[in-house]
Amino acid sequence: MNTPSSQTISPIRISLMCENPIVYKTLGPRLSADRSFEVVGWHDCLIELVPEVLALQPHVVILGISRITHFNMLICKALRQAAPEVRIVILPSYVDTPENEQNALDCGADVVIEKSIDTPALVEHIHTLVG
Repeated sequence: MNTPSSQTISPIRISLMCENPIVYKTLGPRLSADRSFEVVGWHDCLIELVPEVLALQPHVVILGISRITHFNMLICKALRQAAPEVRIVILPSYVDTPENEQNALDCGADVVIEKSIDTPALVEHIHTLVG
């Protein structure tokens, strides 16, 4: 018989799609340090990799990008159309204009957070999205 204290809670599965491999090396370990997360994939930020990313059955996909561009928003749209239940976090180095942030949200992102965010705040955002 399973009791609440004996049940194991499944971790939140996160896939990273990043333009710069350095992001994998820094963001992946930051997120993996939280036991409630499991980073299940590291991919280049390319539209043709969307099926491969979604095959890992993530709860959250983080797009680690330098800035919000038309190309990145095509990837966001493809993720949203193929897997509406997956939460999408756009993590740019900076946001050029408020219109760019709104464009990302209109393309299917759940939240836009600049990469300079500290780890506890990012963890909280992810928990809020999935919770």
